[in-house]
Amino acid sequence: MSEKLFLKNISIKNFATFTDQTVEFENSFNAIIGETGSGKSLLLDAIQLVLGSRADKKLVRKGSEFSTIEAIFSCQDKEIINYFDDLGFPIEDNEIIIKRIIYSTGKSKSFLNHQSATLITLQSFAKRFIDLVGQFENQKLLNENYQLKLLDNFAGLNNLRSEYEDYYQKLSDIDQKISELELQKTQQAQRLDYVNFQIKELNDLNPSQEDEAKLIVQKNNITNIEKRISFVNEVNSLFDSQDSDSQGINDLLSILEKKITQAQDLVSPNLINTFFNAKESLGDISYEISLLQNQSLDEEELDETMERLDLYQKLKSKFATDTEGLVKTYNNFLKEQEELKTLDLNFDKLILKRDTVNSTCLELAKKLHTKRTSSALKLSEKLTSVVQSLRMFGASIKLKCTETTTLNSQGNTSVSFLAQTNLGEGFFKVKDIASGGELSRILLAVRQVLASKDSINIFLFDEIDTGMGGETALHIGKALEKVSKESQVIAITHLPQIANYAQKLIVVSKSIQTHEKSKRTISLIKEIHGAQKNEFVQGMTPLS
Repeated sequence: MSEKLFLKNISIKNFATFTDQTVEFENSFNAIIGETGSGKSLLLDAIQLVLGSRADKKLVRKGSEFSTIEAIFSCQDKEIINYFDDLGFPIEDNEIIIKRIIYSTGKSKSFLNHQSATLITLQSFAKRFIDLVGQFENQKLLNENYQLKLLDNFAGLNNLRSEYEDYYQKLSDIDQKISELELQKTQQAQRLDYVNFQIKELNDLNPSQEDEAKLIVQKNNITNIEKRISFVNEVNSLFDSQDSDSQGINDLLSILEKKITQAQDLVSPNLINTFFNAKESLGDISYEISLLQNQSLDEEELDETMERLDLYQKLKSKFATDTEGLVKTYNNFLKEQEELKTLDLNFDKLILKRDTVNSTCLELAKKLHTKRTSSALKLSEKLTSVVQSLRMFGASIKLKCTETTTLNSQGNTSVSFLAQTNLGEGFFKVKDIASGGELSRILLAVRQVLASKDSINIFLFDEIDTGMGGETALHIGKALEKVSKESQVIAITHLPQIANYAQKLIVVSKSIQTHEKSKRTISLIKEIHGAQKNEFVQGMTPLS
């Protein structure tokens, strides 16, 4: 018996006719039995709720604010453990714990491994590892993609299929890139014009931190020259006034010199010497200041410097960056310009690469289809044999493989699960022609043949024995027992012929409880296994 995944127990409180019950399950064949209306189907309803089915407030026991259902699964499989790790719901002590709380208001809460979880998360887990087979109901087997996967498992094509899937993923990635390039090509000319304009503007400046610093120094130097010339002109005008109504320092000194010379007999020789020394010093000052005028102002150079500094500020504001960022922006535009120019070349290379990968995909898909078609015949024969052993004597099963014109993630094979329930009536899709009982037996046959090759670990069978008895029931029981060798089976049955093959019986009964003059129906559970099970079954009559 595989211990990858199985349901250990489920606890139910205030759920319909159940007040507080816990059911322990075996990792084998568990048969749920009981009279009609006892509540046995409610057990499967409870299991479905912890697997993400929609809650109905009517299931909350009358007089209670809420009901709770908690299921504990044992898990030893690394793939499943990693699955929950990736979801963010890590498993502790090799147990998966799911809890649902259903309120009388209609609201509900879900918890997975002690964390709040969505119903979608629970449903994804169920669809991958658990399957329910009931009257006209099945989660996976009637899905053609799943049927194809089962056929590949049966045929031992998993390695070839994985190789194909890898190449198909490469093909999908290339197609995505081609779509992106096609979109780029439609915008290529407009974008290239824009990029070229930005490059020209940046290229005219040729920005660098060193260049900007040099321009700032030049600006300061030129500004100093302008100040120096203004100073010299002002000083010169003081020495030699250009205004006819005023006199400069030199004019005043000449007048003073003439006055002092005429009054030599009135002043001392020292005063005369002091005057001439002062006049000479003022002449030296005038000469030194006039020398500052030798560095002329270059108006053109000033305009060019200021224009470039203004362009720096404009582009830094435009691209919201500093001078270093302008350099990076310039280089990025140059790179994009090159990419745009080589877009056509890259597109052509990608088309050639796609042709190569697509050719490999077609070759692998053809191999898969050939092997699938061959294996489908063998699987059809095997399933037909098992279905007939389940007392559908005129039934035949056929898996029909059709080659499609296009590739998909599974190749180019479309599979149809066909059945003929009565000899000579022709083959039709199983879901379209089979009655509830026939469908259950056909699906059971598939489980019996493919259980060891399937990802499903737990099978839930609801009312599988409807409309049958005698020899047919014995064969159903044997088939369920065989499936339980590879996976856990939980099935509702009315027949002792089927219950006899179960390793554990879960007997559901109902009782009337009296409390303060009021009466309420409650469902009770009794677990029977081992020697007690054999004695119980021997005393059973077919339950209604």
